[in-house]
Amino acid sequence: MTTETAPRKPRKKITYIPAPLPAEGYVRLLSILAVLGISKTSFLNGVKAGKYPAGKLLSPRCRVWPVAEIRALLDSPEKPDEAAGGVK
Repeated sequence: MTTETAPRKPRKKITYIPAPLPAEGYVRLLSILAVLGISKTSFLNGVKAGKYPAGKLLSPRCRVWPVAEIRALLDSPEKPDEAAGGVK
């Protein structure tokens, strides 16, 4: 008696396509990372170092950032990756 399994279907890859920054309100981390073009670790290290805004907790596991603060960060003369201590 042989045991054969049916061939597995390949998993669908889920891609996150962030929307552009809204005019006002709050955004979550993935939207910020897409706009800044840095990694999650670089951004969170920058928050700890005081280079990026800390955001606001909506619940114990949900943090948001005001769009005005992110726009100010984008308009600052220092590039986001340099502010976090990344490679120049």
